[in-house]
Amino acid sequence: MVVRLSQWVLWMIGAVWVALLPVTPAFAAMQAQEGDLDLGLPASAQRNAPALWQPLFAGCSPATVTPVNPDFEQQLVERVNDHRASIGRPPLKSVPQLDQSARYHVRDMRDDAYFSHDTYDRVNGQTVKVCDWDQRINNYYTGWLWLGENIAAGYTSPASVMNAWLNSSGHRSNIESTDAWEIGIGYDAGGYYGHYWTQDFGRRANVYPLVIQREYSRTATPAVSVFIYGNWQQMRLRNDAGPWSAWQPFYSTFTWQLNWVQGTRQLCAEVQSGSQTMTTCDTIELTTSAPALLAQPAQVSFVYVLSTGQRFPQTASLSLTTNPPDQALSWQVGAAPAWLTITPNASSTPNPNVQLTLNVLQIPGAPGLYTGVAQFNATNANVGATVNVSVRVVSSLPYRSFAPLVRR
Repeated sequence: MVVRLSQWVLWMIGAVWVALLPVTPAFAAMQAQEGDLDLGLPASAQRNAPALWQPLFAGCSPATVTPVNPDFEQQLVERVNDHRASIGRPPLKSVPQLDQSARYHVRDMRDDAYFSHDTYDRVNGQTVKVCDWDQRINNYYTGWLWLGENIAAGYTSPASVMNAWLNSSGHRSNIESTDAWEIGIGYDAGGYYGHYWTQDFGRRANVYPLVIQREYSRTATPAVSVFIYGNWQQMRLRNDAGPWSAWQPFYSTFTWQLNWVQGTRQLCAEVQSGSQTMTTCDTIELTTSAPALLAQPAQVSFVYVLSTGQRFPQTASLSLTTNPPDQALSWQVGAAPAWLTITPNASSTPNPNVQLTLNVLQIPGAPGLYTGVAQFNATNANVGATVNVSVRVVSSLPYRSFAPLVRR
């Protein structure tokens, strides 16, 4: 575990320990007891793996590393933010700069057969230090105000390595730090220990992350939690490339409704204090689409008699449902002819008892056929349903008489 403040801040927290391979199990156990390493030693660690791996990197120049298991890395981000939420800490934003720094480090430790925060090359069987850990991170993540790093080897799953880090006070302090706003994860497989893990934590000047749903990769519901870093006076928001909302007071934590369309959704916030304005965004995969809002029947007709004030029928009933039926929608009446009254004017699905009645004060005073549309809009999705309605206004009902039926 290491933490470091920016070179502009004149104090440092924590300590840096260096452990270089070849590492025997006895030596690794000793280091773990001293509190620096949370190092697991699976049976596969006994392989003579270093001779099988050819280093890809030399020196300390940055390089792009393709992730070996992005699902492992994502799981670790989510576990970090779940733990932070359990103790009242805000979520960390996953950023590609720290991901690349962490992936570079796990690949380099695997290939050059060493275990240390600092970066080493293996030359003629000997480890040679080429740069400090913060220099390596700075190759990817510039303008930082604070850095922290956790490393581990041998643990076979995100759950096991996270548990080990949380049981070490130094590593736990990095995970829980309020100085960290961003995170990157690196995982690699193979090498001497079989599994290598790095967590890089950071905070940059003039970067204020927006984090959707604790940085989970996906959500089934469009209602998501949002956290925005910084102290601002006001904000406005928008979904995808849509219009901005009105300006409103700034809240660091709130719930937001994404566009309910399956796929990658984006939320952006424009935040402002005085003359300072900035935009910050995040994305998440929405795994569902909004259900269809259905109204039955789709057409309703009335007759109104001017001479008597009679209405036929007195009331027409509608049923509002969704497809699929297990996804409820809240709805409200969006529009209706002035001569039509809809009760209730807002509810949720399913509702089989929506009543349509004529508003006699608004019915036209001349005979004729008058038509309109009743619009029902979902308030938690961009969907709606329409019902065609008509009223035939007549002066009076035709007079009818019937003679008795006789048979012989």
